[in-house]
Amino acid sequence: MKVAIVQEQVDVRRGGSETSTVEMARELACLGLDLTVVCRGAGDEPFVADNVTYLPIAARGLTRLGRTYRFIQGVHRLCRTQRFDIVHAVTPCLSANVYQPRGGTYAETVTRTLARVRHPTLRCLKRLARVFNVRQRFLQRVEQNLLRKRRARVSVAAVSDYVRRQVCDGLGFPGERARVIFNGVDIAPLSEDERTQQRRALRGGLGVDIETPLVIFVAHNFGLKGLAELVRATALAPPQRPWLVVVAGRDDPGRYRRLARRLGVAERVRFVGTQTPVRAWLAAGEVLAHPTWYDPCSRVVLEALSVGLPVVTTRYNGAAEVMQPGRHGVVLDEPGDAPGLAAALTRALDPALHAACRADAPRLHAQLSMSRHARELKAFYEDILAAGPSPHRAPT
Repeated sequence: MKVAIVQEQVDVRRGGSETSTVEMARELACLGLDLTVVCRGAGDEPFVADNVTYLPIAARGLTRLGRTYRFIQGVHRLCRTQRFDIVHAVTPCLSANVYQPRGGTYAETVTRTLARVRHPTLRCLKRLARVFNVRQRFLQRVEQNLLRKRRARVSVAAVSDYVRRQVCDGLGFPGERARVIFNGVDIAPLSEDERTQQRRALRGGLGVDIETPLVIFVAHNFGLKGLAELVRATALAPPQRPWLVVVAGRDDPGRYRRLARRLGVAERVRFVGTQTPVRAWLAAGEVLAHPTWYDPCSRVVLEALSVGLPVVTTRYNGAAEVMQPGRHGVVLDEPGDAPGLAAALTRALDPALHAACRADAPRLHAQLSMSRHARELKAFYEDILAAGPSPHRAPT
């Protein structure tokens, strides 16, 4: 089976869906599929890594919209000349017969991004500013055309039921053509020796003792993922067992440092950048805090659960669908509820819950693996091809 995965940007340093695309392609290739990842480049030559061919399409332009538009045009030309059985689009394009919106739909992205703006006037201004994000508006139109006007030619692989509802309930896509193929991650299990070593080393670097609870926060978009709410919750922590927040990510920490100083918790919120691997922080911490305003299916939450670390997140995160209350952490109804977040973190720091989550880690590691995700995708491809000829096969 010859498969093209279309993802405009492929740079694992960006995290999220781009890292997932690379891992997914590698696992699909391990299953014997002929995999090509079609991405945007600058006229670079194709190259092969992990049995996956990476095919950059030159898409020059003075603006991001221009480059994206030329990339999608280039994908269309490629699919008219190549013999692909499956065109699996992560970036929406009208050549696809499988669409996997790993970032959720564009409409839901806009809605949830605006939801965290509390002041009505500011929210209105933010909504007006979206009018000038012409690239996002263009991709939203392509997505809507794909899922409405060309729905008979495409099937949807949703990374969570949350995304399936966005596609089916929000855009009217037929439910029988959408399948939840739950997201997966590629992370090695943690041994007890590694947990002990990382706890001692990283706490020593922070200058805190072994008994201080570490709450880990990992994101590259601090605002959307709920860091301000976490800082406010930290100021409400019970005085008998205050926690230390470790913030790992690339975003600008300025406003969050100021908020922590204003609330008197500056020493309990530490920004550590990206030098230390996330896996090490997951080994050292007591709980992962991910009080996100929007996440189709968070990778870091799946990684934490896979290695036995309890999680506090929100119902606006598709990854919460695999969490069992009292066993894997706490799922909040609303991300803006700082007192509720403080109470949830206190519950998640219960040693009994931590032990239950760690005991379930081997099962979750298998359930949430990228190899499982790839096997289910391959079966989805086979079902699609069995239903009829692919419109993307060039005539012989």
